[in-house]
Amino acid sequence: MNIQEFKCDILDVLENEDRSNSLLEKLISSCREFRLCVAAKIEKRLLYEEDCTNKKSANAAKMSELQQKIDTVTANMDTITLQEEVIDKKISNAIKLQESLKNELVEAKKQTDALSLEIMELELEIENRRKKKLQQWEAIKRACNVYKVNLDIHISLREEEDCQYIKVTFFTHNEKTKDKYFVELSHSDNCWKVVCIEPKLKKEYFNELSIVEDSSEHSKVLDITLFLYQIRK
Repeated sequence: MNIQEFKCDILDVLENEDRSNSLLEKLISSCREFRLCVAAKIEKRLLYEEDCTNKKSANAAKMSELQQKIDTVTANMDTITLQEEVIDKKISNAIKLQESLKNELVEAKKQTDALSLEIMELELEIENRRKKKLQQWEAIKRACNVYKVNLDIHISLREEEDCQYIKVTFFTHNEKTKDKYFVELSHSDNCWKVVCIEPKLKKEYFNELSIVEDSSEHSKVLDITLFLYQIRK
């Protein structure tokens, strides 16, 4: 619609019916075109707004989907972070345990070495004691032979763990007194103790012997040589 088409002389239009009708037709036609144009623009605008709404809805759906994915990834990241912390803790504990085991192994080796040395020392001590004991028994056996020949005494030996037992029998050459007069002694930790005396001694004779009472049931011999001499008398 061109506005120039409506420029006219108003007086001429009012006085001329044809002129007035022509102008009216133009106005009607122009209004119709204007309405069609406005309707077309409105429809176009509505279509645009509908398209925008659809796009907005689609974008909102995509954004919601993306947010869910983000939440899922965030949750997975939190889980992974927690798992990493747990793994780091386990690694730290494993390193501490490894160090502790190393220290225990070192300490165990020290104890093993100390025990090995102690065992060697004990074995040496046992061997020395065994040799010393053999020497003592050899001396006792030699003494037994002397006693048997010269003093009519028989000595029998019996050995148990950490203790030796001696039975001294008197007057063995006489069949009537054989195995009736004897004394049994035990020997351990370099100490002689009376186990049994046959026949039983009277208390006054027993108190004259070279012995002392101890906390056990047996009497401790102070001087074994003197004790045997006293018993034989």
